[in-house]
Amino acid sequence: MKPSVLVTGATGFVGAELVRMLISAGHEVDALARASSDRATLSGLPVHWREGELDSARDVDDALSRLVARGGESWVVHSAAVISYATRDAKLQRRVNVEGTRNVLAACRRHRVTRVLHVSSVVAVGHARADELLDEEAAYNNAELRCAYADTKRAAEELALDASRELDVVVVNPGAIFGTSPRAPNTIKFLHQLAHGPWIPFTPPGSLSVVGVRDVARGCVLALERGARGRRYLLCESAWSSLESFRLAARLLGVRAPTSSAPKALWTAIELGARALDLVAPPKLLTPTAVRMLGAHFRFDSRRARSELGWQPEPFESVLRETIAALRSRGEL
Repeated sequence: MKPSVLVTGATGFVGAELVRMLISAGHEVDALARASSDRATLSGLPVHWREGELDSARDVDDALSRLVARGGESWVVHSAAVISYATRDAKLQRRVNVEGTRNVLAACRRHRVTRVLHVSSVVAVGHARADELLDEEAAYNNAELRCAYADTKRAAEELALDASRELDVVVVNPGAIFGTSPRAPNTIKFLHQLAHGPWIPFTPPGSLSVVGVRDVARGCVLALERGARGRRYLLCESAWSSLESFRLAARLLGVRAPTSSAPKALWTAIELGARALDLVAPPKLLTPTAVRMLGAHFRFDSRRARSELGWQPEPFESVLRETIAALRSRGEL
């Protein structure tokens, strides 16, 4: 009999894909979700829904106690987080991303869960120079970017890794995730903007490491099954400069591509403008924090996940092509 699994963040982009994969593999799945969460993406699946908030220790403990009460081996996947680059969300991110993780780990200790997977992010690792790739041992340097999301994901991951002295904890760090979802993550918004927005001749000066959502879910399953206790695994298929990724997406969309990367002076001016605007009418996407993050190089090497877990992600161009085709077939692009 396979372990029963409690998943936080089950209604999210990665969480929903992971739940489907776990059920398909024969696991019984419980999901902790807020009352307001849209569960439509998992409708029809045999999910045991547990209503509650991550920042409520009682809600988390109650959800896990019901899983453990069924008997057998119990696993927990903690993938829930507030992903935002808005200034106003910093306190919420501290409460959910950090204190929520603390609540999950405390409940896991109390109920003697046999394995915990913490779904972190590459932003919890650091940023690189334009010509280098970082691995799992990189020193964290994202504090200088003044990004509450990065700092809270780092703090949450440190809690998880510290807990590995008492619990069997493993961590995965996905890059920028592409794929289709009713929740329209930022990567999908980027495609909409490129396809329908005004043409912009330049791109942000930074870089990103990319991966498909199904490959992230597979990486999570492999980490649960094969990952070493107290170890983190980067889940990134490849690293691209923003200009390279915009040009690829433009070619697949059949639209005009940007011609250059924004020079540093221009990007600094854009950040200053975003900071001024943030004081009077906070933007939804191009916030000051988002501008700083888009100017950094998030370039990572996933050799550990490939060699230790046997993870074999699909090439990014294939993922992007499939994503665009699916969005078009649904009339969303």
